[in-house]
Amino acid sequence: MRWFRLAILLTTAVQLSSLNAAPQAVTSLNVASSQPGAASSQLLHYTLPPDKLAKAHALYNIDFTLFFVTSLWAFVVLFVMLQMRFGVVLREWAERASQRRFLQAAMVTCAFAFVMTVVQLPFDVYGHHIGLAYGLSVQHWGSWFADWGKSLGLEFVFVTFVGWIFYGVLRRSRRRWWFYFWLALIPIVVFVMFVAPVVVEPMFNQYEPLAAHHPELVAQIERVIERAGMNIPPERMYEMKASEKTTELNAYVSGFGATKRVVVWDNTMRQMTIPETLYVFGHEMGHYVLGHIPKEMAIDLGILLVLFYVGYRAANAMVERRGARWGITDLTDWASLPLMVLIISVLGFFAMPAFNAVSRHYEHQADQYGLEVVHGLIPNDARNAAQAFQILGEVSLDYPDVGRFAEFWLWNHPPIRDRMIFVQTYAPWAEGKPPEFVK
Repeated sequence: MRWFRLAILLTTAVQLSSLNAAPQAVTSLNVASSQPGAASSQLLHYTLPPDKLAKAHALYNIDFTLFFVTSLWAFVVLFVMLQMRFGVVLREWAERASQRRFLQAAMVTCAFAFVMTVVQLPFDVYGHHIGLAYGLSVQHWGSWFADWGKSLGLEFVFVTFVGWIFYGVLRRSRRRWWFYFWLALIPIVVFVMFVAPVVVEPMFNQYEPLAAHHPELVAQIERVIERAGMNIPPERMYEMKASEKTTELNAYVSGFGATKRVVVWDNTMRQMTIPETLYVFGHEMGHYVLGHIPKEMAIDLGILLVLFYVGYRAANAMVERRGARWGITDLTDWASLPLMVLIISVLGFFAMPAFNAVSRHYEHQADQYGLEVVHGLIPNDARNAAQAFQILGEVSLDYPDVGRFAEFWLWNHPPIRDRMIFVQTYAPWAEGKPPEFVK
């Protein structure tokens, strides 16, 4: 779990460009029919062969356990920091080094972020080890640590500016900081989403023009884009060399305005047919056409505003009761950083089901939109959509029998088993009714 739970909001933006993807080959499916409206016995159901099912179950248990263990670990580390007055050490160090508030913010927040990232490193290393062991990653350790270093550098930039703004707002309004800081986050998130495709993403992956090697796919994507009423020229379509690091599959639309672009992972084109790839792309297209990014951002911001207000009340109460013991004079003190992060982290942890429920709703809508936008453009659209989910689930070792609690707390997409059934049973055109989203 990242040390700063404000990243929940940024993570939400990233989630909108992921269709629960991953890699390997598809098993042969022996079914009589996959036409919409067919009897349940004729539908394609998400299944895994015994060897992959065992791996998927083990991976499911590892991921579930690792999430709660790492979350608890972060809470414990933050609490120990308070007890050991680590924030006081950071404050005195920064104030001795400089009188400039911005430099103090950089020193305090970067040092704090570094410590939290290092104590999390063993879990991150273990997570990558699991990815390698289960065939979900092919990234060698040198490259992985290079990416880890880049991520840490970006985190330093982010926390410096956010920490500087946060404490600046605190000093100016001790009673309304939670609201003003919430307002300040909005342009920050929008800016990050705007620059990420052209500044951040190329730091971690290689991109090439899609038309250079896959002109036939570009031509088919343009048909989908035209039906969606969007305007994305071929020069904004890219192939990402995902196979250098992962075996996962994906296709997405990222950025907005001048940075909007289509990205298809090379793994996807290797393991999916063009019709299957077009459905995955249609799903991602749905997020943009249906306005999911601003809608989900608005809802998540609303949840975050509530968390900030609760955090404001809790922080004041805790400083009043135990501030002297922790060496915190008031909330404007740099020493309060571990306390503020602990409070927001705990609140964010318990609010995660709400964030994920919103995401699952919009992912379901995107599944529906994807089917509607490719209907008539690809043969056997329902079957191709179902096959796409089978591939995505199988190569990522998605466990078929996801528990309801795990889905409620951790899943930001509907389970693969449910998505496969939906795309095969949703068919308004079969009853002479118009589609809901694509007219």
